[in-house]
Amino acid sequence: MNKGNSAYLTDDESIRTRTALFNKYVYPYRNLIYHLCIKNTRDHHNIADNYNEVLINFFRYVSSYDPRREVKTWIYAVTVRMLADLERKNNRFTREGSLGAMNMEQLADESRQPDVTLENYRDLLGDEVLEALEKVGRIYREPLLLQVAGYKLDEIMEILYQRGNLKTRNLETTKSRIFLAKKKLKEMLTRDGKRKEDQ
Repeated sequence: MNKGNSAYLTDDESIRTRTALFNKYVYPYRNLIYHLCIKNTRDHHNIADNYNEVLINFFRYVSSYDPRREVKTWIYAVTVRMLADLERKNNRFTREGSLGAMNMEQLADESRQPDVTLENYRDLLGDEVLEALEKVGRIYREPLLLQVAGYKLDEIMEILYQRGNLKTRNLETTKSRIFLAKKKLKEMLTRDGKRKEDQ
């Protein structure tokens, strides 16, 4: 059965399952998470808020964790990635000017642009890139943006499944959607993120 994102977040059985996973995998590392919040938060007034936001994020997506992976490494990577995003949001109103258009190399290189998420990409990308992403469509756009955010393929597959973007957990489908998303974007945009003349 294909559950929408809102059902995933509120369904009683899902909440019970995620609570159990959260208590097993995340809660024992709450001190590590808090330490990372202290280390990676510029304004110390935001530490408690960032800590709460990170825990909420873990609770929402804890089912994407693969127990075959080292849990501490996963906790560290997710926390640092989330804090970078929160810091960008906290600081965006204190900087002058806009972020400008992200070029295609940055969009394709997740190691250089770890702050892009499904929630914030509209704030980070230029109008022409956003227009192209809309044309690409949600089923291709979401896995590409998750890859840009630094998620591994198995994590992308699980998140897409939980969001209702995949009917079954299929790694090959996930790979092909990312490939096709990049191909479609290259057809529409130049390497600097501008619309091609024939589009």
